[in-house]
Amino acid sequence: MSYYDKSKEQALIALAEQENWLAPPMEIGRVVLRPWQQTVFWGLRLYIAVMLAVMGWGFYHNLGQ
Repeated sequence: MSYYDKSKEQALIALAEQENWLAPPMEIGRVVLRPWQQTVFWGLRLYIAVMLAVMGWGFYHNLGQ
């Protein structure tokens, strides 16, 4: 028993062509960040680094117990 249905495949192909799914996506360029946005992102990176250090320190000191 086969579950393959040629009409469903043709309907899907027709829908893909109608909706333009097969066209390549448009180009996406980089966004130039404002200085305050760059500062916020660097602050987040610093926060993550500090939190990783704190968690590492906590795990290290908890290993001996």
